[in-house]
Amino acid sequence: MPSLGPSPALLSFRKQNLLVEFSSLRSAPLDGVFMSITPGDPSLWVGVLFVRKGPYAPAVLRFQISFPPNYPTLPPLVTFSTDVFHPLLTPLTTYTYTTGSSDTDTVSATDEERLPPGGFSLRHGFPQWFGRARKSAGSRDASASSVCSTSQGSTPRPARGREDETTSSQLAASTTAAGKGVTIVKVLHYIRSTFSDEVVLDSIPLQAAANPGAYHAWRSYRSESLQAQKASSVPSTSTASMSHLGVEDKAVDNDALGRNRRPGDWNWEGVWEERVRKAVKGSLSDSVLYGGGVPGEDIIRFRDGDEDTLQRMKTTMEAAISRAAALG
Repeated sequence: MPSLGPSPALLSFRKQNLLVEFSSLRSAPLDGVFMSITPGDPSLWVGVLFVRKGPYAPAVLRFQISFPPNYPTLPPLVTFSTDVFHPLLTPLTTYTYTTGSSDTDTVSATDEERLPPGGFSLRHGFPQWFGRARKSAGSRDASASSVCSTSQGSTPRPARGREDETTSSQLAASTTAAGKGVTIVKVLHYIRSTFSDEVVLDSIPLQAAANPGAYHAWRSYRSESLQAQKASSVPSTSTASMSHLGVEDKAVDNDALGRNRRPGDWNWEGVWEERVRKAVKGSLSDSVLYGGGVPGEDIIRFRDGDEDTLQRMKTTMEAAISRAAALG
């Protein structure tokens, strides 16, 4: 019986493609983002994000990027090991979001695909990777649970003989159709912007939120700014027209405050500030920075040193950069 796994030629091509993408990070303008590749496994990258401005500064966030076998047709899985109250991040304690749901579907943990705890939703930044139309490319469950498994609903494969004869150009065309124009540099730039740019956070729709609670809390926190933006574009904005912004109407009838209220009607005042303050403080704790204990995180390690140690490290790095520049 012929093997159902990818051919050696296809696996080799995908591995080489990931290595090329990783090499491109050296010249990418990604201030505050540090990445390392797992030795022997180019499909698993480990990163640290230093949030240097914006609503989540000065958090230090650890994350991983897992690439499914059919990337870039299917999206990578980005998971954060640092628990952060963020509209696009699922909490570390529960499943709350499915990547297989359409704009009109309800969120259900029983759907075919779901983001794992700590999963980062790319739906807002890269919608071409999502939606019912993408299901024709096969199940994306591999990217949301195990990058080592094979998609069960993928397009039927040709016989092994023809598969081995597939040219590199054909492989490139088949694997980049859905993710055409999307590079990992763009993905990392987008992820960074969602922690440092209020405008990006304001633009996230509820349908793309991985944590609806964080979404509503952020909208409440930004209610005055959002109202001002709406008023500037539509001078005679009515109360009803602001409902989609998640802004609480203070004049709501008391009957609407019952237990059947929608999350957007809850009182989110002060929730975002408190939760994010705790998350940022926690990300800077010694146990998280120096002893997270999460497998793979030891690839990027922090050292608690004094000013003299920092200067020696800086001198060493500058010398290495100078040597590399001379060789280039």
